[in-house]
Amino acid sequence: MPLTSSAEVVATAIFSIIQAQVIPLGVNVMYYGDQTILDKTPAVCVSPGNKTREWEGASLGTRNVFETYVYVYYGKIQDVQVNLHAAQTLADAIEPVVHANITLGGIVIGTLCTQNEPGVINKMGSLLMGNRMTFESFSKTRLP
Repeated sequence: MPLTSSAEVVATAIFSIIQAQVIPLGVNVMYYGDQTILDKTPAVCVSPGNKTREWEGASLGTRNVFETYVYVYYGKIQDVQVNLHAAQTLADAIEPVVHANITLGGIVIGTLCTQNEPGVINKMGSLLMGNRMTFESFSKTRLP
């Protein structure tokens, strides 16, 4: 499979990799794109983020860097300590699932979780505990 220059393709690949492990991870529902309404939790949303390109060498080659955001929504805060532990545990479990397929099936050279930010999120008028994870992937392609 050729390396991609599409942030959509990268985000879809990360979505598919996580979705294949929803039962062992304990995720109840997955969405493509961040959602304003969550039917159930724990929920995971995968969304394409920033894409940058720079020239690579004297030819028409480019180095492409993609950010993909994975939002982990554990649940409504009942006990901050319990919810924080659970949200962080779920986010920590997602990292190796994606890292196990570091090339995302051959569409990128590499993928790395560069940030895993825990916090409180206001969704649907309720406070949820969750994490925002940033996966950075890169590839090299040529312009047409």
